[in-house]
Amino acid sequence: MVTLRPFHETDTEFFAGMASDERVTRFVGDGQPWDQQTIQDRIRAALQQDPLGTVGSSRWFLATEATEPVGIVVSTRKEEGAEIGYWVSPDHWGRGIAGAMVDSALAVIPEVYGTQKLIARVDPANAASAKLLTRRGFKLETHHAGLDLYTLV
Repeated sequence: MVTLRPFHETDTEFFAGMASDERVTRFVGDGQPWDQQTIQDRIRAALQQDPLGTVGSSRWFLATEATEPVGIVVSTRKEEGAEIGYWVSPDHWGRGIAGAMVDSALAVIPEVYGTQKLIARVDPANAASAKLLTRRGFKLETHHAGLDLYTLV
């Protein structure tokens, strides 16, 4: 069973390992592993806890199975709703962890942001992620800036 808990500073090493792994970042941003400065900047922003009503505010969650970290779920307030993203540690690929993480996010994120409208941006080459989202009711809305935008209302 996968559970989510708020991301803490002590989770930095786990996240940094994924953010510097080209297998994980292949479909994130420019597709390249992140440098240490980018990792630290993102973690600092994640721990900032801006007011949830503020566009751009984010909440990160560590996904665990038993007590072992298996991934990260990121949520961000956008004009059009709450955006979710998820990263699974390569050690846990192929086991349905991403689906379990998204299922947990669907239970938690709407309560956190007070909205039922969720969005996700997916690299069109990431067929597994697109399939995972559509199986959970997300619909492909548009393609913008090189990414497909999926929504769940």
